[in-house]
Amino acid sequence: MSIAAVLTVRDAEQALDGCQVVPCLAGTLPYIKEVRDKCLAAGIPALAAAPAPSRC
Repeated sequence: MSIAAVLTVRDAEQALDGCQVVPCLAGTLPYIKEVRDKCLAAGIPALAAAPAPSRC
């Protein structure tokens, strides 16, 4: 079993650049940042962003 490398926010942004992403979480900003940080620590590219204005 291999251990995933910790990613930074910049690593995740680069990995996901140009990819079609799907929002998969709603919650408070602190909770969303916590989930993002846990994903990055596990080597899973994740971003936290506000919805596009047309999606509000």
